[in-house]
Amino acid sequence: MVGNDAAVSLARICFMRILLTVTNYAPETTSVGPYNAGLAGFLASLGHQVIVITTFPYYPQWRIWPEYRGRIFSKESRNNVLVYRVLHFIPRTPSSVVQRLLHDFSFAFAACITALFAGPCDVIYCSAPPVAVGLTGAFLRRIKRARSVLKLTDISSDAALATGILKEGMLSRGARVLESFVYRHTDAIVCLCLGFVENLKMRGVDENKLRIISDWVDTEKIRPLDRDNEFRQGKQVPSDQFLILHAGNMGKKQQLINVLDAASLVRDRADIGWLLVGEGEERRPLEEEVAKRALSNLRFLPLQPSEYFAAMLSAADLLLLNQRAGVLDAVIPGKMLKYMAAGRPVLAAVHERSETARYIRIARCGVIVPPENPQALVDAIVQLKDNRPLCLELGANGRRFAEATFARDRVLEQYQAFFETIDGQVRAGTRFFGSLAQPDE
Repeated sequence: MVGNDAAVSLARICFMRILLTVTNYAPETTSVGPYNAGLAGFLASLGHQVIVITTFPYYPQWRIWPEYRGRIFSKESRNNVLVYRVLHFIPRTPSSVVQRLLHDFSFAFAACITALFAGPCDVIYCSAPPVAVGLTGAFLRRIKRARSVLKLTDISSDAALATGILKEGMLSRGARVLESFVYRHTDAIVCLCLGFVENLKMRGVDENKLRIISDWVDTEKIRPLDRDNEFRQGKQVPSDQFLILHAGNMGKKQQLINVLDAASLVRDRADIGWLLVGEGEERRPLEEEVAKRALSNLRFLPLQPSEYFAAMLSAADLLLLNQRAGVLDAVIPGKMLKYMAAGRPVLAAVHERSETARYIRIARCGVIVPPENPQALVDAIVQLKDNRPLCLELGANGRRFAEATFARDRVLEQYQAFFETIDGQVRAGTRFFGSLAQPDE
């Protein structure tokens, strides 16, 4: 277990002062917030002094939570981690280029100013996007004479182009120039999967800087439960209904109008139901479209409390991951890890060359269909509904793969080894040399 390994390591490493600059953090329970908080708490448990500079909680509603409003700055302690929160610009329209730039750079600036007064540090850890936070890391790296680590959860320019936020032109070229600058002035880059490594190498990034460490899923909290559990009963989903569930952000990248189109094709089938759970920029337009079409077979739910999450996923027969046709992700969406851990088959309407599709093929945990093709979505659903043994097999495969690859303790052990390497290099004054690892095809 991580706890035992951590105790052993205390005897052989010196304690570092680690500064994290991240846009999302606990108590946020979605996106990268839980990963940032989990890593900070874990590093603190190893004996390191950990300081976090972050935002006031605002995601996924894109509004500061009521209990945090009216403040410009705050300081608190969470799990032996000192947390500074700074006010930054929050877009009313997250897909607006201007508003997203204001969001990114206002936090990067506020974090940089706060960090100047946060004392010395040995390591600066930045989570991007936003890539602007990498500029903060590059600046502080020089000022504080510290090592810098950049964790990439997405490549901003590629994501913006894929979702239509950016078009090819001066802005996209400028974004790539900024990204290249950040990569050059970062000592180590943590990549979630091999797709990132391949992308960055094509951009000329020194592969010695790159280290693959995936996100994790708590396989103890999210695990297969009975299908006919309290969630299905509480939401009045009939036992004989085949339930397709999407959990997570409802933004432009997800292109969930494709799901509405598919639901329209089977609107007369009472044995097939759809449930979209979460928040996001596109939720209101989607709800209006459902009302316009009078789709009684598709419902929306807000974000559910974390204690109900496992029951919610287990209540589904099929877990849905839907993306725009132009999205060629180099990252596995966080919801994918949770889907696998829940032991339910995954239906992914994604680009066949995306990292999501690649991992579904490796894990043999689901079915891939062309994106923005509602008929293909429906055909796959009907086939899976009529093949219960296959559904059980796919779900079990996903659970095994999650336990072997993405379990929280396993991933944190990799972070522990990574920071032990940093510790040795900080003392020796040497450069980073990454260690690439990838799943077998």
